[in-house]
Formats: sequence, structure tokens, C-alpha cells
Amino acid sequence: MLAIYCLGVLPSLGQSLVETHAHRQTQTAYTAVLYAEDGIDLLRPPLPILGPPGFIPQEFPLFQAAGAVVMRLGLPPDLSMRLVGLGTFLLAAWFVFLLARRLMGPTASLIALGAFVFNPHAWVYGRTSLIEYLAVAGGVGFLYFAIRWMDGGRAADWIASAALGVLGILVKITTGGFFLLPALLWRSSSGRWGFQRMSVWALVGVSIAIGFAWSAYAQGVREETPASLFLSMSNQLAWFFGLASQRLELSTWRVPLVAVLALTGFGVALWGPLAVARARSARQSLFVLALLGLVLLMPLILINLYAIHDYYWAAVAPMIAIGVGLGSEWLAERLNRRWVRRATVGLAGAWIATIVGMAPTWTIIYGTPTEEADAMRIATFIQEHSEPDDWVVLEGWGWNPTFFYYADRRGLAVPGPDPNLDPGEFGRQDISEIDIERITSDPVFGPFITCDHQANCTVTEPR
Repeated sequence: MLAIYCLGVLPSLGQSLVETHAHRQTQTAYTAVLYAEDGIDLLRPPLPILGPPGFIPQEFPLFQAAGAVVMRLGLPPDLSMRLVGLGTFLLAAWFVFLLARRLMGPTASLIALGAFVFNPHAWVYGRTSLIEYLAVAGGVGFLYFAIRWMDGGRAADWIASAALGVLGILVKITTGGFFLLPALLWRSSSGRWGFQRMSVWALVGVSIAIGFAWSAYAQGVREETPASLFLSMSNQLAWFFGLASQRLELSTWRVPLVAVLALTGFGVALWGPLAVARARSARQSLFVLALLGLVLLMPLILINLYAIHDYYWAAVAPMIAIGVGLGSEWLAERLNRRWVRRATVGLAGAWIATIVGMAPTWTIIYGTPTEEADAMRIATFIQEHSEPDDWVVLEGWGWNPTFFYYADRRGLAVPGPDPNLDPGEFGRQDISEIDIERITSDPVFGPFITCDHQANCTVTEPR
């Protein structure tokens, strides 16, 4: 299955990083490029897109460091980042299969793996310059080895679980943090629950402590850049959690609905109840139900992230895939019933129909992205009207690093609405405290460039 996936996405690995969420893909790639050129500093990852000094750490930059290593082998930056993304996806898929084998039979485990790999969402995001699947691999791997530790008592499993838990939460605390919780509800063959073991609490506690320590440190480094004030911890947390009223607005659930349909093959109305029914009769029912519960818990808590960025649904994709595996096992045990056989055929048909019906969403990985011409046009303009040592001020596209990345320039991408990201009032970040005029009055900045949403650019005077 993994080989088929690789063959399927192979033609897309040379694509530029603008086919989807170019803002986030190039943000990751830009740091990796600078690492490849100037050396890897994990504690001060460079991202010169909001002015000097140009260090804006968010996640711990292990993915970016891996990309830099690949670049140093002589491969182009975009290809290097896609290869690292693909590698982390394959690692996550392998851990999903291993975890599924602890919870269900071999056939259902293979179905879970197939559900994780062969869906429109994975086809797009499993080969992007995004950190999502590295965090997923860390989280799922943590659970797998924590279970092995509780069942077998081998010190190597505890060490592996601890390392992967730290990996998941450092790479993306909003993903890796949630994966720690179900381990507390695993019941070993001796009858002891995870929450009754100090060793399991240590696994969870160490990961959380390191995750929060990195977040606090990264906040301090970001504060060195005046224009990154909107990325403060308090502002980010308020934006992550959103408003209670947002959860009651239908528009909030448009992206989540499409993502869930893509991940379940239009069969969520059946896969969900079937998975819960099978989980209730499983030996590890509380663990499995907690695992499935994350599918609801994570988006409900981090509403803005999941309602705006569909790539965030990679975080719950393992639980959905395991749910499909559990549901298939429930069906397989009752295939002697006519309605079960019909439901099985219907779900298989719905999966195929989803792949066919959502072809416009996943076939974007083939060919030249429609956004590429405008992105390169802006990047070329910046390059032609600036020198390599300039701190370019770019206005009109928010703090989008795409243009600086392809222009090989540093600068200040003035925070504000990005036409590719602006989701409406409920998703906008608070940038009211940033005094752009005062910041850009520093003579280090220039030239000043404004580009409209049709990629028409002009050199302008300072405000």
C-alpha cells in the first residue's frame, strides 16, 4: 500500500510549493533553505519575513533541519521538502498500522492502513512541505510504544515512547499534546490502568513539560521581532480556541465537513456508529473510545485551526482510519446478515465515489498550480527591484513568506489579510497592536513594494 502511494504521488514531487497552503509550506521551506546555507541552529530558527533580527520560532524545527540535510545532498529545495514530507507521512502510516494491530485483527488493520493512505486528503498533504505528519508520527508512535511498555515492561519501549512523545509535542503541541491522553486508559494484562502507573504519568508529564518549555522559550525569541507581536502566546491561544459562538455558526463547519467526508469516504454516518459499537465490545474499550473521541475533541477545542486550515485534519486522520478498521471488523463478524453485506458494498462504493467525486481537490498535485504564475511574478518583481542584503517591505498579501522564499530575499511582509487565507471575521488574528509605521521608519527597511491580488506590483514610498 505504501509503495502504491509513493508511485501515485511520485509525479508531483517536483511541483512548486504553492498548490495548497503556500503560506505554510514556504514558511517551513524558507527556514530549511537558510539552514542549508548557514548551518542548523535548532534554538533560533531563521524566518526573516517580519523584519530583523529574523528569528520567529514556533514549532521545534526538526522537520526543517531534515529538509536542510536533504538539500545539502544536492537536491532542489522544493523537492527536498516534499521528500521529507513524504517520509514523515510514510512513518506516520506505519505507526498507524502498528497501533491498529494492537487493537484489531490483521485484515482490519490493513483496512485501517488503506483508509489512512487512500483518501483525497492524504493524497494531497502526504507529500507537502508541512510538519503535520511528523507530529502525527510522534503521537501515534508514542501510543504504540507506551502500550508495549505497559504490556511487556521492556525499558526500550518506555524510552522509545518517551522520545516519540517529546517529538510529537515539540513538532506541534496542538497535535502531539492530545495523543498523550489515551495512554492513561490502557489496561495491561496485569489489570493495571495507565493512570495507575507512575511510569506512564512520567511519559505524559515529561512530554508536556518539554512542550511548554519550548513554547515559552520560543515566545521569548519571537518578542525580539517587533512585527511579530501578534504571534504572542496569549494572542495565539485566544485565536486557537476562538469564540464559543463560532461553534454554533454553520459556516464554521464547512471545512471540517469536507475534510471528514474526504477522510471517511462519504461514509461517516455509518463508520462512526460502527466503530463505536466495535470499540464498546473490545478488550480495551475505554482506550479505543478515548482514541475515537479525539476526532471530536480536537476540532471542538481548537476551532479556528480546524475550521480554517484543512491540513490540520491530518492530526485526527489516524483515529478516523482506525475507526474505519474497527467498523470493518464489526461488519466482517456479521457478514451472514443481508443488510450487513449490503452496507459493506455500499461503504466500499461510497469510498470509490468519494475519490472520483473529489478528484478536483486531489488532482491539483499534478501539473502546474494555477497560483504559480502570480507567485513567481511577485517574487520576480521583488528580486528585480531589490538587492540581496535589503530588508524588503511587502504589503498586500499579509505575512505570506511565499514571495520572499522564491525571490531569495528577506524582509517584512506586512501582517494583514491574505487573499488566500482570509476566512472571514471569525478567523482573523488581532494585529491592532503592531505599529507598522514606527517599525518601518527604521532606515534598515527598503525598498517598499505593494502588490495587489492580481499580482500587479509597484515600488512605493514609505508610509
